Amino acid sequence: MRRTWLLLLIGALSNVAYASEYYRWVDENGTVHFSDARPEISIEMTFDVDILTQPNSGNVAAPSSPATPPIPPIPEAPALATRVTLLSPTNDATIRNNQGMINIELSTDLPLGKNQKVRALVDGKSQPSQQSLQLALDNLDRGSHTIKVQLLQDGKVIATTSSVTVFLHRAIQRKAPPKGKPTPR
Repeated sequence: MRRTWLLLLIGALSNVAYASEYYRWVDENGTVHFSDARPEISIEMTFDVDILTQPNSGNVAAPSSPATPPIPPIPEAPALATRVTLLSPTNDATIRNNQGMINIELSTDLPLGKNQKVRALVDGKSQPSQQSLQLALDNLDRGSHTIKVQLLQDGKVIATTSSVTVFLHRAIQRKAPPKGKPTPR
């Protein structure tokens, strides 16, 4: 019984695939409709369907090898950073740190390449270059400092941030006055 229903279902569905005329129309909303029933206003369209055949796998010949070996594609150079931006500290920032430490955060338009480094300039004096976008400046004196960061590629400066001025506050130890007899005035 199952096979009978299955055969009837396959036979009914196969007739839909053999419809020879199709119609297309666009309604007032701009929606395109396709159907095998002719609408009131219609444009007749014919489609030629090519039947694809597969060659017998036993008759496939191997392609002839070319006389010259193929040229391998040239690998593209990895994209390198070309801009650097100083995220923190901001201009006119006040930093309170008793060890004289200032943390610098940077961002670049692309990740740093293996031959790229960043270098901080504090009050015009160059600090050691690093390959990290987070720098730490240690043991700075209290007071105002001007910070600028350079992006280096093979030791050459390719980009520089704008200068920011920061104010470093450090607690100081005052020496107690010497103990002794106070002198009258």
